[in-house]
Amino acid sequence: MGSHYFDGLCPVARCSKSLMNGPCGGSAQGVCEISKEVPCIWDMIVRKKTEQGRLNDLLHYTPAKDWRTSRNGGLRKSIREELTQ
Repeated sequence: MGSHYFDGLCPVARCSKSLMNGPCGGSAQGVCEISKEVPCIWDMIVRKKTEQGRLNDLLHYTPAKDWRTSRNGGLRKSIREELTQ
């Protein structure tokens, strides 16, 4: 799903948790729970859609990414050799 669904505000790039279907629940008063200096992108998206009268645009659900199709075949794995003996 592209940022055009969110009027140019990309939740993947601008959300600390890269959430695609709404805020995490930890944000408060438009600020990210990870860093109080970072605005919550989902708060910005919802406010913009509300101002436009297009809040229903956000009812579309985006399924989780299938990492098996990524360039390297999935999520990265880290094996600590000292723990496998």
